[in-house]
Amino acid sequence: MNFLLNFIKGIFVGVANIIPGVSGGTIAVILGIFDRLISSINSLFTDFKKSFLYLLPIGLGAVVGILALSHLLEFCYKTYSFPTNYFFVGLVAGSIPLIYRKASYKGIKPTYIIPAVIAFAVVVLFSLLKDPGASANFAEMSVTNAAIFLGAGAVAAAAMVIPGISGSFVLVLLGIYPSVLKALNTFNIPLLLSLGIGIVIGVLLISKLISILMEKAYSVTYFAILGLIIGSLYSIAADPATYASGVNVPSVIVSVITFIVGFFLALILGRDKSAS
Repeated sequence: MNFLLNFIKGIFVGVANIIPGVSGGTIAVILGIFDRLISSINSLFTDFKKSFLYLLPIGLGAVVGILALSHLLEFCYKTYSFPTNYFFVGLVAGSIPLIYRKASYKGIKPTYIIPAVIAFAVVVLFSLLKDPGASANFAEMSVTNAAIFLGAGAVAAAAMVIPGISGSFVLVLLGIYPSVLKALNTFNIPLLLSLGIGIVIGVLLISKLISILMEKAYSVTYFAILGLIIGSLYSIAADPATYASGVNVPSVIVSVITFIVGFFLALILGRDKSAS
């Protein structure tokens, strides 16, 4: 049952990572697996069996979520971007009480607002730098494109692990997101392998940093995460692509409903202490 449950959670994390503006790290926090996920990645070489058995179902779920739902997500994102993105806005907004509880677990100091504000500003700045028209075609296999996919995977993976930062949003900034979606939907093995190797490298590097920060500055780190998550609300809601499917009375009503569903789903998942 634990394997199946973590597999399903992995699907959610995987799906989140292919939606620009939505953070897989945030979904991991909502699902109660973030802390142990980071710990297991860091202890993979020192306690391989235990770490591998925990990471395996989550990793398999993430791969299945990305591959199986990339077509559906691409369709929803293009055809119903408004209600689809506001479901994720609701999901992220509903996670804020959970993140705040974690951030204030060891007490609150006025200075903790500083990392939260800085983190918020970083996400907003990244969203303002985004150029929706900036994308290049890297979908054809070559040594250069494989290297680009590897490097982009490493950078995006670092963002994927950090709650509030969207890995796919980083791919958008790098101008490679459409090519990644095309590689996924056409099952371009060489390019996907290059991307996967880059993701593994990025995850291993950033998870170690997060683990150190959690150990040395737990509250400051979580208040920074809180700022990143609040900033991600802006990045999704302010993105013109969110409203590309049209804004009218029916779409507003449906988007309000999807927001409420996402919000309360996050609240329900956030109460599940046994999940962590």
